[in-house]
Amino acid sequence: MEWGQVRWTEARQLVAYQGVETEKLPAEGLAPAQHFAGLRAAGEREDAAEFLALALPRFEAIAWAAHVIEEVADARKLAGPDRRALDYALRWLGDPNDERRRAAFDAASEASERAPERFLGMAVFFSGGSISGVDLPPVPPAPELTGKMAGGALTFAAHRAADPGATLDRALDLGEKVAQQGMQALATR
Repeated sequence: MEWGQVRWTEARQLVAYQGVETEKLPAEGLAPAQHFAGLRAAGEREDAAEFLALALPRFEAIAWAAHVIEEVADARKLAGPDRRALDYALRWLGDPNDERRRAAFDAASEASERAPERFLGMAVFFSGGSISGVDLPPVPPAPELTGKMAGGALTFAAHRAADPGATLDRALDLGEKVAQQGMQALATR
């Protein structure tokens, strides 16, 4: 099925953001969906998660990561700061404005260092708008930061689950549906 939500035409463009050496980039003309399928077939789940998070539009990547993190978090009690980071990211998803984006960053900064919720809040912060102080000249985030943070959040969430591999596989299945159908894929779950 086509990835209707992905505007990238070549996997090579996205893999370059992952820091892969030039000689290891996918062949020119390889579609993102084909590269993703190859990563999955090779068992490269974490690379596939980061790749897909980079391929999706920023909002969809964050919503996908949040869905997975929330599902994993439901199975355990989160530390207070981690729970707050997740809550603030979810609030931003409900009403994406600059005040909520900055609040998500503040909450994420207080979360545990390797908490998926921390990475999710950072993905929100880097999703758009200036990353400098409110009273300072605007500084845009690097374009790949949201995808890298969302992909990292997914990976850390999966490793928190009882069966990390199965959790990551389910997350990748869902992410592919988001690539195909958009936010509709998250609403029907």
